Amino acid sequence: MGRIQKWTWFFLLVIFSLCEMWMWGTHHNRYDIYYSPLVFFLASLCVSIIALVASGYLAESQHHGPVFQKKSLWALLFLPGLFWLIQLGYQAFAAHPIDYNDSDIFAQVLAPARWVLSGQYAYQDVELPTYTMHNTYLPMQWLPFIAPVYFRFDPRWVPLLAWSIAILFFISASLSGFQWRRWFHWLAWILAGYLSVRTMYEFIQFHSFDYTVSLEMLPAAYYILFILACLRGSWWAMGITLSFCLMSRFSIILLIPFLGYYVWKRYGFSVLSKSVLVLVSSITLLFVIPFMTKDPSLPLKIIGNYDSGAANEWQTHGWQEPGAEPHQLARGFGLAIFVKKFYEYDIKDGIHHLKQGSVALCLLTAFFLVYLYWRNQKHLNRDWLFLGGLKLYLSFFYAFVLIPYPYLFALPLTVTAILLVKAATDVTSDAGWQSGPGNE
Repeated sequence: MGRIQKWTWFFLLVIFSLCEMWMWGTHHNRYDIYYSPLVFFLASLCVSIIALVASGYLAESQHHGPVFQKKSLWALLFLPGLFWLIQLGYQAFAAHPIDYNDSDIFAQVLAPARWVLSGQYAYQDVELPTYTMHNTYLPMQWLPFIAPVYFRFDPRWVPLLAWSIAILFFISASLSGFQWRRWFHWLAWILAGYLSVRTMYEFIQFHSFDYTVSLEMLPAAYYILFILACLRGSWWAMGITLSFCLMSRFSIILLIPFLGYYVWKRYGFSVLSKSVLVLVSSITLLFVIPFMTKDPSLPLKIIGNYDSGAANEWQTHGWQEPGAEPHQLARGFGLAIFVKKFYEYDIKDGIHHLKQGSVALCLLTAFFLVYLYWRNQKHLNRDWLFLGGLKLYLSFFYAFVLIPYPYLFALPLTVTAILLVKAATDVTSDAGWQSGPGNE
């Protein structure tokens, strides 16, 4: 009976993951502008809930051996899929050359990379064809682009290759705990591996323009490495990868109460303190000393630019039909369109209240996860509490983001890909399906 329950859980995770992927890609523009974001959010929420269910019922795997074993070489089977993804990305590059009239994203990462190479301060005003703006990106968003500036290749290769290498690294590490005793074990693994690559296919294929003007696969790659570090308990890797996540997007900052509690209870205070020391040292060396010492208000300026951008995107653009909903809010992602509709005549208050509500909801999620860990620690699958909790948090964070650009969802969809890979490993293991909390 336990085996049947495990596989039922696995296929439910696959079904809702597919729904989330399709609402991001294949079906993103096929439904009403109010129906689509709601279904997309509910699919993401269901993925997180199914993952959290495993934390109470799926017995925790005892595999804590080396990250790589001989079985890890089977990850090479997924190279054709990644090469296919890279080829698809290359075709998108060729179809959409970088043009600063289309987007200011690459201007904001290439300019500071050039300034650093020439010994100048990175946070200056960026000159664009029709306006000037302050650089809004944190260091780990633009530091990797020193390489394409120096070696003169298309900078869009950086996020694409970073994500491909990171996902292959995670798959390789996961294979060390994989059991392949029957044909359906192989089927589960191949399905999970295919769908993990398929997540980014949905992005590149159905949002080709957004893909070519964005770099969101880079922070998504940081998150893959951070997740692996947390599952393995490496204090130095957790500190470094979390610093990279924080210095690329602020997304995870409100989850830190849970992350700290998780590391403390699972790996001990010594690991937590050393991880925090590495985290603080990394941020100090890469951001505080070189940049914030010259401009202490830099983080506030970065946040301020985001708020002003939201005010612009919540307005109907001149090239749209009169009375149409703002373009970015009506593309089928995020729930900001409902808030904008409610605050139709007071957009400024709508943005302010959405931001406040999002912060409160994300903090409540973090403390709810702390409570869940504390309440169920005697029969807890800690891997799945962490993974399901991260997915739950990101589901809320991005559902209520002020400007729901399609490329932003590369990050939560990457976590879905990781859930599928981890599920394929655990569902074929010897770990059973338990009676659950309160029924030991």
